[in-house]
Formats: sequence, C-alpha cells, structure tokens
Amino acid sequence: MIAVLRARLARRARAWARRRQGSDRLPLAIHRGRIYILPTRFGVIYGLALFAMLLASMNYNNSLGFGLTFLLASLALVAMFHCHRNLTGVVVASVSSEEAFAGAPLRLLFGCENPGALPRYALTLEVDDTVTSLARITPAERFLIAIEVPTHARGLLRMERCVLSTRFPLGLFRAWSWLHAPIEALVYAQPAGNQPPPVTASDDHGSLEPLHRGDEDFRGFREYVPGDSPRRVAWKAFARGGPLLVKDLASAARAPQIFALEAVHAPGLEARLSQLTQWVIAADRHSQSYGVELPANAIAPAAGPEHRRRCLAALALFGSSPHDA
Repeated sequence: MIAVLRARLARRARAWARRRQGSDRLPLAIHRGRIYILPTRFGVIYGLALFAMLLASMNYNNSLGFGLTFLLASLALVAMFHCHRNLTGVVVASVSSEEAFAGAPLRLLFGCENPGALPRYALTLEVDDTVTSLARITPAERFLIAIEVPTHARGLLRMERCVLSTRFPLGLFRAWSWLHAPIEALVYAQPAGNQPPPVTASDDHGSLEPLHRGDEDFRGFREYVPGDSPRRVAWKAFARGGPLLVKDLASAARAPQIFALEAVHAPGLEARLSQLTQWVIAADRHSQSYGVELPANAIAPAAGPEHRRRCLAALALFGSSPHDA
C-alpha cells in the first residue's frame, strides 16, 4: 500500500514539474528555479534524532545538550546549502547515442559542463530506472556521463525525461532536477538467423546473374559467416583446435547482392528482419556491395558505413510508417 501511494505521488510530482517547466532544449543550464531538494531517509532519521535530543535537553535543562543539538542542526543546514549549490549551474550540452541492437544495452552519452569555479562531487544521472554516477568534476571542465539503457525491441526509442541529482556532502538531502529534453535513439533489429544469403543480384539491365564469390585468387582467411560454402572451410585448421575460418577468394567481377524481405524464409516479420540485419552486417564486414528491398522502400546497392547505417535504419523502422506493408 505504501509503495503504491509513493508511486502515485511520484507520478503526480513528475507531471507537475513537466507542466511547470515545459519542454527543454539543449544546451540547458540548471538554475535554482528548477532544482528541488528534500531530506533523504537518513536525513529524516537525523532530524528525528535531533528532535529527541532537543526534548531531552529541555527536560533536563542541560546546556551541553542544547549546544550539541544546535551544532548538529547547523551542520545539517550547511549540508543542505552545499547540496543545492553542488547542482546549480551544471550545463547539459548534448545527448548522443551509440549503435545498439534489440536486446543489447543502449549507451547514451550526456555531454555536460561545469562552468563554475568550484568542483562538483557525486553527480548522479538517472534514465528509465538506470543510474550512473561521477565522483568528481573539476572546475571549468567538460565531461561525459555515460549510461546504458536496456532495450527490448527495434525501432525509435524515446525517453521522456532524465534526472540529474546529488546527495553531496553528507547524504542528508537529495537535490535533483528533471530534464525534459528530446532524447531519441534508434535501436536496430537483432541480427539472427541461419539462412544463407542470396547468391544472385540484379544487374543494371534488370536481369539476374550469378553472384561471383571469387574462385580464382586466394587472398587469405576470414571468419566463417552462415551461408559460406563448406568447401571453403579450413577443416584442417579447425580440426587442430583453431577457429572456424573460410578461404577468402578474389574474383575479377563480383555482382552486388540484393537482400529482399520476400526472399527470407522465416516465421514472423521480426525473424525475417533479423535475418536481413545479419546479412547486412556480414556483407559490410566483407566490404561487399549490397542493397535492401522492402515493400515501398528499396535501397540501391552500395557499400560503406553510411550505407550500412541507412540499411539498418530502414530495417529497424520498417512497420512504423503507414506506408510500410
């Protein structure tokens, strides 16, 4: 019952702060008007202990008890001031994300600045119940706060808010600020599947020709990728306990590969997209030219990091638009 009441009060407090502050834009400086501070559980116990000490000092008219009580109360007030000041003035300049696939953690990088002349201590960032902390930030320093957020499905991941807080110096108070900045990250489909990639590609005239995998010049060994011919596997090296390697053969002509959704034989849309994702990653690893064909979206064959990101993004967002089949 207490947990339900606490969660309800927290939701109402977040909604009230959102109406009060509105949407935020980066870079954002945390000023006094958007910092909230309350005693922690330890701070509440500390306050109750001070109240008990005050009652005992009044009951026995003990001057030493009064002095100790007022000294500890003054210490709490000074701690509250330093806790609030430790967060005031911090600037959140940018938010970026690293590449992530569904089921793996998404790493967010918050670019922050400490423009003040005093160091900051024990700053904590919270995003979707995931918490990370920094021990110390020197004055006039730009720093990164990295936090890993769990992912469960492909697509565009939106985070409504994040919390920057501190309990410095004594843990008696917690000062925090809600940031309602637009945080979005693209989560790619999880690469999976054991279907071999297609061995034909469309040429410039629209006809189909065999994909030359290279049967002439030996270039070395590479890691095995599902779909490689068993005849090219280095079985002798594998039998001696080595990794599973494949002979990489070069050819004068290599036609681009076309990865079409309709060519994948797997149960369910997610499994088919996962297979396409695996093909794209394997083709990019081997510097092959490839393209992706989805209903109402065809990406011409190309190569390179930008083309890889474009293909993976198309697979991640497929089905989120009314134009997708």
